[in-house]
Amino acid sequence: MGRNNRRGGGGGHHGGAWKVAYADFVTSMMALFLVLWLVGSDQEIKLAVQRYFRGEVNQQGKSGAHENSKLEPFQTRIRDKVSRNLVEQEDMKRELEKLRQQLNNSSQAGDDLIRYEFIADGVRITVIDSSSRPFFDPGTSHLTAYGEWVLKTTAWFLDRFPFQLEVEGHTQKGAEAAPDSGGGWDLSTTRAVAARDLLQSSGLEEERFWRVVGYADRIPLDGVTPEAEENRRITIVAHLKPDEAEKITQGDTP
Repeated sequence: MGRNNRRGGGGGHHGGAWKVAYADFVTSMMALFLVLWLVGSDQEIKLAVQRYFRGEVNQQGKSGAHENSKLEPFQTRIRDKVSRNLVEQEDMKRELEKLRQQLNNSSQAGDDLIRYEFIADGVRITVIDSSSRPFFDPGTSHLTAYGEWVLKTTAWFLDRFPFQLEVEGHTQKGAEAAPDSGGGWDLSTTRAVAARDLLQSSGLEEERFWRVVGYADRIPLDGVTPEAEENRRITIVAHLKPDEAEKITQGDTP
C-alpha cells in the first residue's frame, strides 16, 4: 500500500508540472505583448507608464513619492509631434468646413471660388476673383461688397489659430495687364495690400502679417492656362507662428 501511495503521489506531482510550464508561457507572452505595446506607443503613453512605476501618479489624494507635485492628466498633454499635428489638422478641418458653409462656397472642385489646401504647418486659402462673382472692381484694387464679406469672415477663422500670414496677389495673363499697370505687378501688389488691410481691420493684429506680395501673372494655377480667369486671385498662406512650431517640434505643451 505504501508503495502504491508513493507511486500515486509521485504521479500527481509529475502530472501538475505542465500547468506550471503553461503558466510561465502565458506570463512570458503577456510580457512580450506589453513590450511590443510600449514600443509602438507614442511618447506621452511611455511617459505616463514611467511616472506610474516611479510612484508619481496622484489619484484622489493617493500618491507615491511626490504627493505634493501637480501632475496634469496625461490625456490633456499632447507631447508627441505627430499626434499634436493631427489634432491641429482636425480642428482646422472642422473650422474650415464651417467657414465654407458660411461663405456658401461650393464643395465641388471647379465650382468653388474659395479653395483650401492644407500644408505642413497650416493652410493655404485661395479666393478666385471671378467675373460672375467679382472680388475686386474690374481693373482696380477696390474690394467689392462680396470681397469684403469673404475677408471679414475668413479673418474670423484665422484668428482662432496661432497663424502668421502671407497675402499674395495674382492676375491673369493679358486681361488686366494694361500698359500703365506695370504688366500686372502694380495691380497684384495693391490688391494684396488691400486684402491685408481688410483682414487687419477685421481683428488680425499687424504683427501677424509677415509678407504681402504681388506676383502679377507669373504663377498661374496648376492645370490651367496663364490666360484663364482662375488665375486672377488672392491667396492667404497661413503658417503656425515660429514659437508654436518650435513647441510642437520640442514636444512642449501650449
